[in-house]
Amino acid sequence: MIKQLSLRNFTVFKEADLTFSPGLNVIIGENGTGKTHLLKLGYIFSNAWHTLVKNQSLVSDQKVERYFSERLQNIFKPDKVGNLTTTGSDGKSNVSTLVSGNIPTVSIRMPNEPETLPLPDEIKWEFSFSNRSIDNVVLQERLTRNAIYGKGLYIPSKEMLSFFEGFLASYEKREFQFDETFRDLALNLLTTKLKKPPEFIKLGLNNLADDVGGTLKLEGGKFYLVSSGSKSREITLIAEGIRKIATLLYLLENGSLEVGDTLFWDEPESNLNPKLIKDVAVAILFLCQNGIQVVIGTHSLFLLREIEILTSEKQFKAIPQRYFALGKNGDTVTVQQGNSVDEINPFVMLDEELAQSNRFMDAGND
Repeated sequence: MIKQLSLRNFTVFKEADLTFSPGLNVIIGENGTGKTHLLKLGYIFSNAWHTLVKNQSLVSDQKVERYFSERLQNIFKPDKVGNLTTTGSDGKSNVSTLVSGNIPTVSIRMPNEPETLPLPDEIKWEFSFSNRSIDNVVLQERLTRNAIYGKGLYIPSKEMLSFFEGFLASYEKREFQFDETFRDLALNLLTTKLKKPPEFIKLGLNNLADDVGGTLKLEGGKFYLVSSGSKSREITLIAEGIRKIATLLYLLENGSLEVGDTLFWDEPESNLNPKLIKDVAVAILFLCQNGIQVVIGTHSLFLLREIEILTSEKQFKAIPQRYFALGKNGDTVTVQQGNSVDEINPFVMLDEELAQSNRFMDAGND
């Protein structure tokens, strides 16, 4: 899970230090304030251990440098990595993060004694780059290869079930405007369902399953929605919002998103009606409640208020929360953060939606 993220002269952020909770994390801001950039960086770092350390005999500075350089290039899609440096800065950028995991322990104990808890473990990843390329990687001395670190899963704001057919083959051969998060998501969707999906899916995600009205089936490289007592329907005939929800359920059912993992979800509210947004808010909190760290980026006042309502109720009140409000300050973006919505006053960032509500009330009084 991601714990901290520090940026110096990275895209729109001149300086930012973010501290995340192990539960719910909500990044709030209007378009152009860097929400997606934070989600993508967190996603890159969350998977670094699995790529660079797990089952590897050697972790060198050169290997780490190549990983971050390629991932920045393929996920942010700049002409060159140096273009990610903040405009008007000295041309040098630094990015670092702290991710947490644990080391399994083995001990001899009596039958009536509790199991020994795993030992906490942390990795700090850090790299710097100039307006040319990554030129400095700081690699900590101790990297525990037998530790357990959760994976990162990224769901972009645009659903991809409708163009899944043939996507991977085309992505490997041709130039696409799609960044590598879509390729990663396609690979996860290619994984077949588990014989026995996690029990918590049935316990707390029934509303989402009812919204979808069936289950996804991958056949001949194409997705279909299979409803009870009816024929399969091509996924392209299903509403986009339903396709997004179906994607989340399928990733849980095939084990791509598991307990201990981190879900990065960009604008989960897009193309959803208010009823579906309410169900998605419940589902997000239910995932947090069951050991999945969730980081979402949103500019929806409706979603934010729904989460605030739900987390004030007994069922979800104990979930650790962290909120980040991004606001433009000239050519850069500032970050307010706190453990509750009240601590960051995000309504200033979402003033257009509030202004529309005021105009609507005024029009009704004329």
